[in-house]
Amino acid sequence: VIIEDAVQPAKADQPLRLLMCITGQKSRLEVKSKLENFVRHNTAKGHIVDVVAILDPKQARFVNTPEREQVHHDYLRTLEGHANSIHHVKFEQPEDPEAPAWYVDILKNGMKPWVDATQRVKNHVRQFSAMEKCYDHMLDLEFENGQRYDEVFRVRDDSFLMAPVNPLHEVPEMERPDVLTAHCDNWYGLNDKGALMKRSAAETYFRGLLKALFLEPVKKSVTNPETITFQILKNAGLKIHQDGERMMVAPIRGNVDDGCLHMIYQSCWQELFNATKYTLSEEHPWCENDLKTQHYHHQDRYVHWDRLQH
Repeated sequence: VIIEDAVQPAKADQPLRLLMCITGQKSRLEVKSKLENFVRHNTAKGHIVDVVAILDPKQARFVNTPEREQVHHDYLRTLEGHANSIHHVKFEQPEDPEAPAWYVDILKNGMKPWVDATQRVKNHVRQFSAMEKCYDHMLDLEFENGQRYDEVFRVRDDSFLMAPVNPLHEVPEMERPDVLTAHCDNWYGLNDKGALMKRSAAETYFRGLLKALFLEPVKKSVTNPETITFQILKNAGLKIHQDGERMMVAPIRGNVDDGCLHMIYQSCWQELFNATKYTLSEEHPWCENDLKTQHYHHQDRYVHWDRLQH
């Protein structure tokens, strides 16, 4: 239980208190880009960055890929000496979670018929459970420190940050969103590889997913986790920005040292790279299978880019 009077927001003249929450599986963990483009980038500005990692120690499990992929090797100790504090929570995801029937039925008629709908839903429940665990741990840290975080950055275990992620508070207040995500590969909703949010939006984001599945089903326009996330944030009246220039993130496939970047919406990504003059590295090229994919010509109809005006 958090005693409200004991947890205060930071004052305007103090450094920002930022929390990076990594959720997923230890065997898929990528750390280097998160260290360079979030932790070190923001500590160099004088901000305080804490890290919470809610990681399942078991063998890697992939939601949409039936075959086993190569195990990633990377370690949280890389963050030592850079983050203000590091909290590794070994969270064994439930082996056989309940799969809400209404959501299973929706996924059975979805865009990924090669994946068992029930197992896919169970994997989503596992993901959402880890996210709620992260929020609970954040509350504990705030109580211990006697101060709230200003912003929370939730990022997936295998997410690779291609560019620095700056705090929302650096954007003029009139243009500042409650939640920032990438705009490419949003799958009709919000890209779930990384999300930076104001502290005031964190409870809705982290706890709203399980609530939407089990307590207050959000069935309208829902087809996947991306659309569930979009609907719960929209229903809460939160201001959302989808902007890959401020949140350039994609998942790695293969080893963290030389794995390729999994990016589906080719024209969207290419437009982003052209606008930012970003060049993919030899170590992390575009996944060849994605470059051959021709199934998503309709992407422009539901992808929009919330670029800053200044």
